[in-house]
Amino acid sequence: MAEKKKEAEKVVGAEKTKAPVIAVVVVVALVAMGAMFAMSGNGVAESDEAELSEIAPASANSQDDPDAPMIKLGNPVVAVVDGEQINRSDVFNFISGLPDQVRQMPIQNLFPLALEQVVNNRVINTKAGTSNLEGDPEVEQLVTQAKDQIVRNVFIDRQINEQISQKKVLKAYEKLLNDIGDVEETKARHILVEEEAKAREVIGMLDADGDFEALAKEHSTGPSAESGGELGWFAKGEMVAEFADVAFALAPGAHTKDPVKTQFGWHIIKVDDRRVRPEPEFETVKPQLEAQLRQQVLNDLVAGWQKEAKIEKFDINGEKVKK
Repeated sequence: MAEKKKEAEKVVGAEKTKAPVIAVVVVVALVAMGAMFAMSGNGVAESDEAELSEIAPASANSQDDPDAPMIKLGNPVVAVVDGEQINRSDVFNFISGLPDQVRQMPIQNLFPLALEQVVNNRVINTKAGTSNLEGDPEVEQLVTQAKDQIVRNVFIDRQINEQISQKKVLKAYEKLLNDIGDVEETKARHILVEEEAKAREVIGMLDADGDFEALAKEHSTGPSAESGGELGWFAKGEMVAEFADVAFALAPGAHTKDPVKTQFGWHIIKVDDRRVRPEPEFETVKPQLEAQLRQQVLNDLVAGWQKEAKIEKFDINGEKVKK
């Protein structure tokens, strides 16, 4: 809740700002295409062409990114290293393993970087292949460690999957709705000024049938001035107390007759509407609910396995811990 209070000046004097939306459609589509290419091996099968023709052009030529390239069908060669071809699908597969924040880069910027890394990896692999390290003790130790980790991950994943069902996820959703309860929200606007005298002057203009949005654009010093002081919907706990108390006491359509002081300055508040916050849709929260369930199942499994195992623990010097 404290974080929400700090969040945009949206409330306390400042406003709800909107973070820039990063276009990820292109990369997501290309990663999906890369997987299809990998399965087909030598390009796009005829049965895939119709689907890909819908995905690639729309993604590559998004209205949000007019500079994005047109992605043509097929699996062309994009590099050759010592006579060995690197196909576009190789780069797509590499991109699919990158962190989410990296894959959100525009494809025209990401592809050359990814291609360079794929080329470097191929060069290094070629050199490493001539080193005869397959039987090296260090290599064998690392391979064993990697194999053990993979086996653990697959085992745990399967154990968890056996205990996760749609019914359990729906039950968690019902509990979430019950825990949330009915949250009252207010939709409001504000005008933020630095001096009380100025705030009272603006209130006088409003009382004389002045237009709130127009006055906000003209006089407000906050970022929401451009949108007529619009703050959107918020719950009482998401605003600083001084602001929230007044906003939730006002009737829809009314504005403050006295300015409201916060650490951000002086506010004139107008309430547009009030409602009970809509319940989050199941598909929206499903990923978070599944992640929480998986973590809980894992904790329970490990706790149970520990009880079954005979475990002794010692201190940093290998001596018995005194209870």
